[in-house]
Amino acid sequence: MINDLFLLPKPMNEKVYIYGINAVFDVLKNKPEQLIEVWLKNGVSNKRFNKLIDLTQQHHISLTRVSGNKIEQITGTSKNQGVVAVVKQPKHLDSKTALNFIRKIHTPLILILDGLQDPRNVGACLRTANASGVDLIVTPRNRAVINTPVVSKVSAGASALIPIAEIPNLVRFMKELKQLGIWIFGTSNQADHNYWDADYTCPMAIIIGSEGKGMRALTTKHCDYLISIPMIGQIESLNVSVATGVLLYEVVRQRSSNLV
Repeated sequence: MINDLFLLPKPMNEKVYIYGINAVFDVLKNKPEQLIEVWLKNGVSNKRFNKLIDLTQQHHISLTRVSGNKIEQITGTSKNQGVVAVVKQPKHLDSKTALNFIRKIHTPLILILDGLQDPRNVGACLRTANASGVDLIVTPRNRAVINTPVVSKVSAGASALIPIAEIPNLVRFMKELKQLGIWIFGTSNQADHNYWDADYTCPMAIIIGSEGKGMRALTTKHCDYLISIPMIGQIESLNVSVATGVLLYEVVRQRSSNLV
């Protein structure tokens, strides 16, 4: 369960700590190659812990018993469930690697963050993206705030589990995505189409603009389709991470319905 995944970034290092029983299970099941070592609290033994121990042995991952004080010292909290793991921080993709990655996916779902500046919003978007099955996160290299402690914490570990590409030229990358048959959906309060009117069963990317300003003009110009979330009350817009969740789960709804 991604909800129980916590990341503790270690600056100037490619390693991070995650803690919580479900957190470590998630990485063991999905990305065992990223785990370096697991530490368990002395004296704790139950069915969940025994299963975790079995998985670490299956993947030949070092496991060490340590004191509860040691784990609390590392995590900075007593709410660590008696387990902490050292994880490799995955490297971000460049344009070429990202395109090659997308080519291997039948109906990709890409989330492009066009200049989000609030690390909490970025972290929340990453968390929702992972939960909703996004295949790739894309962000402009010169406007990225991905590599921050706040992003890692708020994303609940998703920044270590979901592929992320930092792109030097977003418009050029959008054109290259189109050449692969991927439709680009942009978000705008001025869009003529409500978000539920679009067909998201195709290979696609959704672009989320920055807080306050939205998408840049050049980015907007190169979208295939512009969508908006209608505001019924007095508030003019949703928080960017909330809007991201609304849009991504409409994609999930449509694609799930298409399978029935």
